[in-house]
Amino acid sequence: MTVWTRPSAPQPANHCEYERLRRLYINADVREAYPREIHLVDSTSEVQNAVKSAVNSNSKIGVRSGGHTFSNPSLIHDGILVDTTNLHRKVEYDPVTHHICYGPAVRVVEASEMLQKLGRFFPHGHAPTVALGGFTLAGGQGMFMPTWGPTVGDWIVKMEIVTPDGDVKTASMTENADLFWAARGSGQAFFGIVTRIWARTMPSRRLFMRTMLFEVKDNIEDLLQWALKTSCIIPRWGTETAMFTSYSLTRTTDTIPAPSKQLFGLGSTAYVDTLEEAKTLLSAWDHIPAFLQGSIIDAGSVAEMSWAAYFELQEAVTPSTPGNNWQINSFLNDPEMPLEQLVKAIKPAMTEFPTPTSLACIYCCHSYPDDNDHLCALPQQYYISTFTHWKGNSLQPKVYEPMADIYATLYPLGVGMYVADYNPFDERQANVKVWTDKGLQRFMEIRAKYDPQGLFPGFNPFERRAKQIGMKL
Repeated sequence: MTVWTRPSAPQPANHCEYERLRRLYINADVREAYPREIHLVDSTSEVQNAVKSAVNSNSKIGVRSGGHTFSNPSLIHDGILVDTTNLHRKVEYDPVTHHICYGPAVRVVEASEMLQKLGRFFPHGHAPTVALGGFTLAGGQGMFMPTWGPTVGDWIVKMEIVTPDGDVKTASMTENADLFWAARGSGQAFFGIVTRIWARTMPSRRLFMRTMLFEVKDNIEDLLQWALKTSCIIPRWGTETAMFTSYSLTRTTDTIPAPSKQLFGLGSTAYVDTLEEAKTLLSAWDHIPAFLQGSIIDAGSVAEMSWAAYFELQEAVTPSTPGNNWQINSFLNDPEMPLEQLVKAIKPAMTEFPTPTSLACIYCCHSYPDDNDHLCALPQQYYISTFTHWKGNSLQPKVYEPMADIYATLYPLGVGMYVADYNPFDERQANVKVWTDKGLQRFMEIRAKYDPQGLFPGFNPFERRAKQIGMKL
């Protein structure tokens, strides 16, 4: 294990390994928070040493696996940052059980490439550079969610976790089951360090996609209503649909020229054995209403796609290359809200971008998990999000305000938000749910059992909400 200590003067920190590690997030706009120590761990025993160091120095702990949470909640001033980049950074396969085992910093693309060689698959995340530790803790909004629900439901079978007392515990449905329940959906609020994860796999199939592109001509509501309705009738058999609005993704400046054309696109995928199956499953997209025909740029057709091409597309949408500044706002709609009302409400989030390289996305989850199974249990019909993206630091801090304000009007209309997107530094999100009330109560009880001293402070925003609504803690 290598440990970097915060320099005594701030200026030298800008030119040393400490500062490089401090800023090792996908979002280049890193908060001005300086951990007392950064522990780059290589083994489970080194994780235990980091926890002991935190206890001995009375420091709080933040944990980073991939650094894809845009608000950098793992960065705690005067705390200890445990960086798991090198921790069990491999994928191991058991040919008897067909389970894989991986460390928290293994990237989606790394797991996918290994599984392709084995002829196996499990529903990992969509973005190639996301680490599987953070993905799993957030609940696993994974591939083909309409078919398999959150990945933590049926696919994650066991975890190795270093708890606040420094012990190494195995958590599963039969061993430390309360810890296992809480880990699957707690995200930044988790009160331990996941060091290894075991997951089920299935025989691999072939990936097919149909992409469609439309020009937005004051008809975004019509486009959204048609696309969202159609997504509901796609058979949930290894299928999923995502849609987006954006300006041309080739723009590189932070100024929107006027007039400027917006685009609406969608990608609908099927993970099956043959092209004929994919065409049948995705055939609902063949029926484009007459009133939308004039907006079609490319109606697309179902075609096989390699995983490499799929990840290349994802990377083009939200690049992980250095120098990109990001803000994400999102919410989960109330499935009881009429579609027409929902579309009118989200129109500003889908169209009023503060920069030309920003974009909005709707992932059609069609998933309704149970909080008896795991903590990740809010209804997820549509995951609606806007990625504000910019290059020039001169736009800060005002660039954050437009979408944050728009989503503040949407939160009361939804059931909550995906825990991975929760920003503890945005007061507008203070009362937004990330779990069911039943889940919140149970999580706080389990957290108090394992971390009574609050060594892992990520739970603080949610504890405040629990107290506000009168929960007994």
